[in-house]
Amino acid sequence: MKMGNLVMATKKIIVFGGSPPCAKCKNVEKIFNDAVKELDLDAQVVHVSALSDEGDKYGIMITPSVVINERVVIRGRVPSKEDAKKILQEELK
Repeated sequence: MKMGNLVMATKKIIVFGGSPPCAKCKNVEKIFNDAVKELDLDAQVVHVSALSDEGDKYGIMITPSVVINERVVIRGRVPSKEDAKKILQEELK
């Protein structure tokens, strides 16, 4: 018997960007994917259009933006991988 969301432990890192994603948005996705792998986290990086209902939910007005744990952690910039790692460690502890 499945127990709804209790079965799924993977955290979601949402990168909001254009559709199709621009170079900066693709770079943010790569940086966060690399950081997740290096930190060995159970997390998935997903791209979502900023012009979506989900983008509206978080008030996304500039791209790239990143949401972790229902909180916007990056707005309109490309972080370094070290910065991404710090953000992940803080948000996913």
